[in-house]
Amino acid sequence: MTPYYEDDAVTIYHGDCLDVLPIECGVVVTDPPYGISDAPLRGLHARRAGAGDNTWHPPSDWDHSIDPAWCDLVCASAGVVAWFGHWRKRYEVESAMRWPIRAEIVWAKDVHCGPPCPVARRDERIWLFSRDGVRGRVFDTSVWDESVIPTWSHKNHKNEKPLNLMLRLVRFLSDEGDTVLDPFMGSGTTLRAAKDLGRKAIGIEIEERYCEIAARRMSQEVLPL
Repeated sequence: MTPYYEDDAVTIYHGDCLDVLPIECGVVVTDPPYGISDAPLRGLHARRAGAGDNTWHPPSDWDHSIDPAWCDLVCASAGVVAWFGHWRKRYEVESAMRWPIRAEIVWAKDVHCGPPCPVARRDERIWLFSRDGVRGRVFDTSVWDESVIPTWSHKNHKNEKPLNLMLRLVRFLSDEGDTVLDPFMGSGTTLRAAKDLGRKAIGIEIEERYCEIAARRMSQEVLPL
């Protein structure tokens, strides 16, 4: 497949990851569709947050289910996989993975990110799967306190992750010169983090508008960290 974008460090493919994978790499870091669905922040909840309706992105009707084939293909690509997900989906994802789960990181957000059912969720999970085990390149703990991008902000992608979080994860799992693969690239935050840290990166995204956004972000100058 011809890359949508390519430079010395980053390659982006526009397509379905099922048609592109496997790609041999050092580590997969990805935030796939959760297997849940949600809608933009609207009405009373948005006003309580001090903002108007979030109309930047349409409702997410693409994330109702998790395809087990994704899990098999990412494991065929790398011996280490970092997978973001909702806590309810851990068993489903774990059952589909070729590699055993080695750790669960709790991303503790600075705001709640769900309704009170029965309690308002303020966390997201990052599951680390590995063929041979995971050895962090730097010391870290199982709870990461990192701020979110506010729901009512104009983001590049509806579920965009903050750059600081992805820098932390990529730094933890890889060395300089390693290749990081994100088969659900979105607007390219994982790739941007990898490039800033001196890693190579490969991204796959099914929606061309996000490929365009990611390519624009990759063309920006790498800033010293």
